[in-house]
Amino acid sequence: MTDVSALQAPDLPELEELPLSAGGGVIDLSGALVVADSAPVQASRVRVRESELRGVVFEAGNLPGLTLADVIMSDCGLSNVDGREGHLIRVEMRRSQLVGFGLTGGEGRDVRIVDSSLQLASFASATLRNVVFERVNLAEASFMHARLESVAFRDCRLDGADFRHVKLAGCAIRGASLDGVMGVEALRGLRMPWPDVLASAAALAVALGIEVESD
Repeated sequence: MTDVSALQAPDLPELEELPLSAGGGVIDLSGALVVADSAPVQASRVRVRESELRGVVFEAGNLPGLTLADVIMSDCGLSNVDGREGHLIRVEMRRSQLVGFGLTGGEGRDVRIVDSSLQLASFASATLRNVVFERVNLAEASFMHARLESVAFRDCRLDGADFRHVKLAGCAIRGASLDGVMGVEALRGLRMPWPDVLASAAALAVALGIEVESD
């Protein structure tokens, strides 16, 4: 299983506290500490490097090419933000809302997401390497055609998550069942603790085409 200690943590310099305009346009931050007020932020492009965001909420909309590199985020919001073909590199997120967030065709590397919601999110056709989801709601999230390398799901909600046509290597699920997961047959090579395998027996039987006889 992916070891949290093996992830490359965000590398932050000494930060300067800066305001963040809610007026839209291009957001390009480096070396910033942003502590947001209650106003959601409108933007057409977002590029944040070597920074920390606290309580920042982005308005729903299209942010193609979204780039977060060496960023720590807590209590933030990216719900219904479409960051397709974007890049999350050495990012840590905690207690954040990303319902309907999109990274379709993008890249996530050395990412840790904890105590957050990614319900209905899309990582379709994305490449995720060295990623940990811990106590994350991933119900109905899509990983269709994604490439997952050293990705760990720990105590996550996965019902309705779509793993059809996924390619994975060195991935693990702990503390969750595969019941209700789509594309179980694509999870060949996945590692799971034995109790979780037993809890997933019905889903595995269906994936293997096993007909369960009644007593």
